[in-house]
Amino acid sequence: MNKKVLLFAPQGFEDIEVTTFTNILGWTRILKEVKSIDVVITAFKKHISSKHGLNIKANMLIDKVEVSDYKALIIPGGHNDSGYEEVYAEKVQNLIRNLYKDSGIIITMCVGSLPVAKSGILQGKKATTYTSSKRHDNLKILENYGAIPVNARIVISDRIVTNRGPDTAIDVAFTLIEMLNGKEDMKKVRKAMMF
Repeated sequence: MNKKVLLFAPQGFEDIEVTTFTNILGWTRILKEVKSIDVVITAFKKHISSKHGLNIKANMLIDKVEVSDYKALIIPGGHNDSGYEEVYAEKVQNLIRNLYKDSGIIITMCVGSLPVAKSGILQGKKATTYTSSKRHDNLKILENYGAIPVNARIVISDRIVTNRGPDTAIDVAFTLIEMLNGKEDMKKVRKAMMF
């Protein structure tokens, strides 16, 4: 049986922070020598638009998600002026808490660490986020939610991965494969993709 990963796609998401996961994890389904990982996209609406105009379809609306079906949850970053603030909705907060409580891995991209911190699961844990914002001190926001802010490229605390932004997407996707399937499967995917 394939492992399943849930990706919550908010309006105004950062394109590369969604497509990198669908692409790299998609390679696990075409390489026969590695364990398959399926990415299921969930959202509040069937059609979701990125900040930069990429339109995608959700596989399943958030109300239909059964947390126990998934090994990991990915929360991409995005832009508040394009609808991204829906990541702070109680349904998303509960999804984060419940999947983590069910021994799931939580992957956050860029400012995706902020709603994850708001959920309470980063309390007392090291985390990072997008630090180039001219409007917000995102490290301070992490601290206000009880996390221990670290100005680093990628931070792994327990089963929670946080990172600074779009530049880390490829590395984080390979990290997720390693966390789910082990180092050998991750290396096989990297080699097949010529990384």
